[in-house]
Amino acid sequence: MKKSFITAAVCGLLLLFLNTACSSGPKRQMFITTVQDSCEDSIEAANSCILNGNYEQAEELLEKARLQAVSIDNYDLLLSVSLTHVSLYLSYNPPEIEKAKQYLNQANELSGNTSRIQESELLCAMSEARILIAQNDIQNNFKMIVDKIDDAKKVFKNKPYNHAQCDSILGDVYRLSGKYKDADKIYKESAKLFTDNRYLSEIGITWYKIAQNHSQSGNRKEALEALETAIFYDRCAENSMALGADYYIRAVILLKGSPAEKDKADAKKALKHSAEIYSAAGRKELSEKSLELLKSLE
Repeated sequence: MKKSFITAAVCGLLLLFLNTACSSGPKRQMFITTVQDSCEDSIEAANSCILNGNYEQAEELLEKARLQAVSIDNYDLLLSVSLTHVSLYLSYNPPEIEKAKQYLNQANELSGNTSRIQESELLCAMSEARILIAQNDIQNNFKMIVDKIDDAKKVFKNKPYNHAQCDSILGDVYRLSGKYKDADKIYKESAKLFTDNRYLSEIGITWYKIAQNHSQSGNRKEALEALETAIFYDRCAENSMALGADYYIRAVILLKGSPAEKDKADAKKALKHSAEIYSAAGRKELSEKSLELLKSLE
């Protein structure tokens, strides 16, 4: 009976191979990347959705990408999916730290099976730093973060996007540690790399950070100038979420200290415009936040 079963199975496989054989010779490729290319497109689309605040769509795209990566047993793509999930959960307001940590743990487990283990481990270290920044847990980890990101910069010196991301993270670390001059210098290095290599969505975000840094260090004029640059690039990128945030933070900067009546009037205009942008983009909760601050000024 067992022998008959094995014979039937072998015959079934032979029939499968016979039925899938081509009548003409097949293409002689050593690599096929159809599923890989589609998976990478899904991850890139998910990143765009995160930048524009379309979190549900980002989740759907990442699940599609995960299934594609599993289907072709590609650990590099699975790592990218996990790290993009970290970005997604850190983008929520407030950030969903525990979910971000779960996906970072998943990424750390995957990194040893990827094709470039050192790079994968450093990408995980960058995500870990972003989680610590989101938790505002910098002081106890300052040296560890700076050392790891400096190591990553050396490895990614010929990968401008990753290199610029390292600078952006370091800028955050220095800013939150009160080292505003260091933060300004490294944020601008990041902005230059993003600009030179045309990573459009990242340029406005980096100038927003530069504006934040100037505001926190008491340089109001420079903060507002940096914010105008952020608005310019966020318009170019059609990034509604970033534009809503730009006008909101413009109001916050104008209202710091003892604002003059003109500053209050300009802040009101900025908040109204912020609410309009958020509302048009379907982000009612953020629109209401802008209107809340506006009402407090009346």
